[in-house]
Amino acid sequence: MLAAGIAPEEAAQRLGSTVLLTVAEDDDVAASLAAEIEMLLERTLMVARALEPGQPCAVELVVGPAARRTEAPCVGIASDEEGCTIGPDIGRGKLVSIHPLLDLIVACYACGAALYRAVCRDMPNAPPDQLRLHYEALGIQPNLLAGPIDIGTAYMTGAGAIGNGFLWAARHVNLRGLLNVVDDDIVSSGNLQRQIWFDTDDLEKPKASRLCARAQSRFPDLELKPRPSRLQDLPERGSGPWLERLIVAVDSRQARRSLQKELPREVFDASTTGTREIVLHTNRQLSGLACMGCIYPKDQREISERMSMASHLGIELADMDADRIAPHVATKIVAKYPQLDPAAVGGMAFETLYKSLCSSQQLQSTEGPAVVAPFAFVSVLAGAMLLLEVVDILRSGSSSSSHNDWRISPWHPPLPQKRRRRSTISDCECCNHAGLRSAAQRLWGPTRPDVPSAPDSHLGSRNHSTTEDTRRWGNACTTIAPS
Repeated sequence: MLAAGIAPEEAAQRLGSTVLLTVAEDDDVAASLAAEIEMLLERTLMVARALEPGQPCAVELVVGPAARRTEAPCVGIASDEEGCTIGPDIGRGKLVSIHPLLDLIVACYACGAALYRAVCRDMPNAPPDQLRLHYEALGIQPNLLAGPIDIGTAYMTGAGAIGNGFLWAARHVNLRGLLNVVDDDIVSSGNLQRQIWFDTDDLEKPKASRLCARAQSRFPDLELKPRPSRLQDLPERGSGPWLERLIVAVDSRQARRSLQKELPREVFDASTTGTREIVLHTNRQLSGLACMGCIYPKDQREISERMSMASHLGIELADMDADRIAPHVATKIVAKYPQLDPAAVGGMAFETLYKSLCSSQQLQSTEGPAVVAPFAFVSVLAGAMLLLEVVDILRSGSSSSSHNDWRISPWHPPLPQKRRRRSTISDCECCNHAGLRSAAQRLWGPTRPDVPSAPDSHLGSRNHSTTEDTRRWGNACTTIAPS
C-alpha cells in the first residue's frame, strides 16, 4: 500500500495474486534457482508450479530454457559467465551457474521483477523492463567464494530479517569459526513475512535460539552459538578487547549507534530503508573513516520517522528515548492494540514491534509517513551483500576496504560507482567522542598512520549530548590495559 500509493483494499487484493513458476525441470541450474525464488516469493505472494482450471495468475516467471504456458505478463531469466538478464523478452534463455551465492542474488532480483509486475506496478522509480546484473559489479571475484573462510570469533547482533538473510546466503560458502548470534527478541507472526528461516513452529520462541537451531546443520565448520540477550548484557563484555568482529543486523539507527559505542574492533553492517534501498557499511576502530555513528547520525529525518512511529503506536516521542519499550510505555501501546500482550511488548525494540505490526497488517493507520517492513527478498539480498563484504575483506587480508559505504537498490542493478570511502564527521557521537576514542586506543592500539584522520567536514555538523557517554567511559579509559 505504502510503496505503490494505493488503497489498503486494493493492496490486499493484489497480495492475493498468484505467480506461476515455469521451470525447465531437466535443467539442474534452473531447478536450483527456482527453488530459491520460490522460498523467497511465497513469503509475499501465492506461488504455483501449476494452475487449477480457470485459475488466473498475475505473472508467469520462466526460469531458464522453458516455454511459457500462459498469456499473463512474463518475466524470464537467463544467465551467462558474466551475469544474468531478467525481463519479459528473454525467451527460452540458457542458465549458467557461476556460484550458488551469486545464484541467490539473481533469485532476489528475479523476485523483485516478479513482485513489481504483480503488485507494485504503481511504485515510483520502477525497475527496468530488462535488468542486466553484471557479476563484476558485485565487487568480488567468484573464486574468492571457494574454500574455507575463517571468521574467527564473531558476534552477529540481530537474528531478524537481515540476520536470517545473512545465514541464508552463508549456506553457500564454507564459513569457519564461532558466530555468536545475539538477540533478546522472540519470533512473532509479523516476522514470518520476511525472516526466511522461521515458520509457524518457531512462534513465541527466542529468535537467536531458533535461528541457530534451524541453520546449524548447514554449517559443519561453523559453530552457531545462540545468545538470547542484548550484546550490552553479555557476561564477557568489559573484559578487555573482547569484541573483535561485529556483524550488525539490527532494526534501528539508534541501536547501531549504541553498538558502535561498545567499541568493536571491526564492523560489518547492513540495513534497509524500507523497500527502497540497502545500505552496506564497514568500519575499523581508529581508522579515521566513518563509523556507524557517522553513517547513521541522529538527523531530522530520523526524528520525523520516530515521531510518526510514536503516533502509530499511540505513545509520545519522549517515550522512545530509551532503547527498549519500558513497562509503562507497553501499557500505552496495548491500550491502542489490545490484541498484544503487555509482558511480551515490554523490553522489545520499538522498530521491531512496529515492523511486526506493519507486516502482519495490524498497524492502525494515522497521519504522517510510515516505515515499511521490507519484502523477504530485500532482506535476503541485504544479507547476501553483507556476506560478500565480509568475504571480500577477510579474503583480501586487508584491514580496510576500498569503500565503507555502498547504497544499493533492490529493484535496480548495483552500481559500483556508488561505493564511497567516507571519513569520520567532526561531531560524531561515537568515533569523535573523546572518552570513547581514548578507550578505543587503549583497547585496540594507536591510530593507524596510513589512514587520514581528518573529519569529513562537508558532511555537516550535528549537536549530540555526550554526558552519558562521558560518565560511562570515564573510568574505562584508566582501567582498560593496552592490548
